[in-house]
Amino acid sequence: MKLQHKAWALVLIVVGLCAGGAMLGARHIVGASFEKIETERAEREGERARRVLNQQVLALAATARDYAFWSDAVDFVQGRKPSFMADNFDVENLGYLRISEVLVFDARGRVLSGVARREGDARLQPVSAERQLSLRPLVTPVLASADPKTVLQTLRVVDGQLELLVVAAVHHPDHAAQGLQGAIAMVRRLDQAELDRLADVLMMPTRLAFDLHGAADQDFHHTVLDEQSEELHAVLRDHQGQPVAELVLQIDRRLHQQGQALAWTGMGLAALAGVLAASLLVLLLDRLLLRRLQGLHADLTRITRQGPNDAAPARGGSDDELGQLADGINGLLARVRQDVQAQQEAHAQQEALQIQLMQSQKTEALGRLTGGIAHDFNNSLAAITGWVRLADEDLDRDHPSSDALQQALKATRYADGLMRQLLAFGRQTPPKLRRLHWTSLIEETRQLVASGLTKSCELVVDYRVDDDEVDADPTQLQQVLVNLLINASDAMQGKGRIELALSALELPLQAGQTLPAGAHELPDGRYLVLSVCDHGPGVPADHLGRVFDPFFTTKGKGRGTGLGLSVAQGIVLRHHGGIGVNNRPEGGACFHIYLPASQRDVAVDPITKPDGGPGQGRHVLFVDDDQLVRHAWSALLERQGWQVTRARDGEEGWAQFSQTEKHFDLVLTDQSMPRLDGVGLARRIREASASTPIILISGHVNEVDACDQQTLFNAVLHKPVDTNDLGRVMQDVLATGSTRY
Repeated sequence: MKLQHKAWALVLIVVGLCAGGAMLGARHIVGASFEKIETERAEREGERARRVLNQQVLALAATARDYAFWSDAVDFVQGRKPSFMADNFDVENLGYLRISEVLVFDARGRVLSGVARREGDARLQPVSAERQLSLRPLVTPVLASADPKTVLQTLRVVDGQLELLVVAAVHHPDHAAQGLQGAIAMVRRLDQAELDRLADVLMMPTRLAFDLHGAADQDFHHTVLDEQSEELHAVLRDHQGQPVAELVLQIDRRLHQQGQALAWTGMGLAALAGVLAASLLVLLLDRLLLRRLQGLHADLTRITRQGPNDAAPARGGSDDELGQLADGINGLLARVRQDVQAQQEAHAQQEALQIQLMQSQKTEALGRLTGGIAHDFNNSLAAITGWVRLADEDLDRDHPSSDALQQALKATRYADGLMRQLLAFGRQTPPKLRRLHWTSLIEETRQLVASGLTKSCELVVDYRVDDDEVDADPTQLQQVLVNLLINASDAMQGKGRIELALSALELPLQAGQTLPAGAHELPDGRYLVLSVCDHGPGVPADHLGRVFDPFFTTKGKGRGTGLGLSVAQGIVLRHHGGIGVNNRPEGGACFHIYLPASQRDVAVDPITKPDGGPGQGRHVLFVDDDQLVRHAWSALLERQGWQVTRARDGEEGWAQFSQTEKHFDLVLTDQSMPRLDGVGLARRIREASASTPIILISGHVNEVDACDQQTLFNAVLHKPVDTNDLGRVMQDVLATGSTRY
């Protein structure tokens, strides 16, 4: 059998199997989908019917409450208004309210009066003793309730009819303390007229069934009548959740019929598509592939035997064209592949080296040009600053232009900072370490890149630590941060959100914890970690180990030199830190910079030096989980002369109190905080040093036990607190140690 015939047979068999599977799958999927939709629709209709019926129960309950909470009803129960029943429950009124029976009970459960309305009867009838006895067990729980507003709502089946029953407690609306005086029971029979009204509302045939066929825990079950319709049985339950009847809705099966029609249509289309596809594939395979393979077979056989240079025109063939064609192609590729591959690799390596050299020269030239421009601009800026300062010194402080000159000086200082940042890109210098705040450097860098480098990106910063001081060269550190921000922006095509997070890391880690990326070779100690994360595609797994290699880049030609991350790694290592990268599970890459935290005491340089104010240099531990509150109140206290150490929760506050050599004159703490609240922190401090004053400042003081307020805290203040009030209380506590509220 020729290869051509084999191919035809294979195509027909495969297409036939695919078409048959598609037909069966389409029928099953469409049928199951429409059946599910039809079931959900039926259950929605059943739930709607039960809600409509429940609304009738609620309306009947509202009517019963209106009469039960009326002072005339109380007077009737107490024997002072015997005409109450005749005045309010005549045939016309009961017919209007669609009430079948009304009974009034006294506080002991005895029937005082009862009337019943029958369809077609112009007069009311008394309620039989048997009916009274059947209602008494339902009235008893209402009379036994301590709540005068108790109302019992239930459904029950009596003599083959469904009844809506409501029992409301009778009490005086203005004298609830007098307790229950009795109860009013109202019954509405769901007869055929009521069912017809319900069917009109639901717009579908409706009936009641009292033979319960479904499981006790099922709310709905279906019964198929024919191809045109089905019945949905919605279970009705009494006040105890027990099923009493089923509301049967007759629903059409149009969706089922449409699904069947659509399934057959889909099967027909799948069959037609299979026939067309098979015909087209056979035609294309024969004309575009098989005939060409027969001609190429002889050519490739001779080319393989003689070599590509001395090959003659194609001639002849063999029995198994496909097998011999494969042998010929393999032989030809075996002779040519090594030479071609070696030439391509050598050419690619030479081109890559040439591009790297050109990019390096461009980078160096750009750095020199930037440095020259920045230096010239700084010279002019220095002259402007000098003249502005001279003019400011010559003017009195109350001169109208003095404030304008001060604003001009601020602008020149900002411009000077920008020029220093530009100069950083034009030279490589050893780090000149000085003590600086990470947060300040981050904010300065945001201003630098916002002007154009990441103009269309949103920068989101999360400061998770308060003590953010490191010993570093601000210029070189800013160069690293700018490079990471530019890479993040490029990864998102210049648009998206870049997330920066500043946190702390203590090495060694506790048992069970995993070292983050880039921290494996760091010595033990405390590190500040800056994470720069983007929402781009991330770094391919096979590139994670090479991103810091010199001249390695994934950017297109002319967009990157491959030196940025290598330079950044060198700068961080010269600061005795580390840098790493990992991909986030939700997408995007994260670069992490680790720098050793400053070894100096973080509390020796407050924002405002003590100046003899109310604080007089005394030391305060301020504990609050809200970052804005911590910074704002710490600044206010420091301005008044207090030395402030901040903590973001009770555990961190306890660590500051117990694990450092600081002496705290006073502790200010919030109550509701993660990990350890204010009461827990106060207990630990009291156990360690009973004499240290503690002031609780919280908006949830009522959550603190009164005994704890007396024994643990010297003063308790409610948020928000006035600055003057807080200062006065702090002075009083330090002076007398007394407790204030």
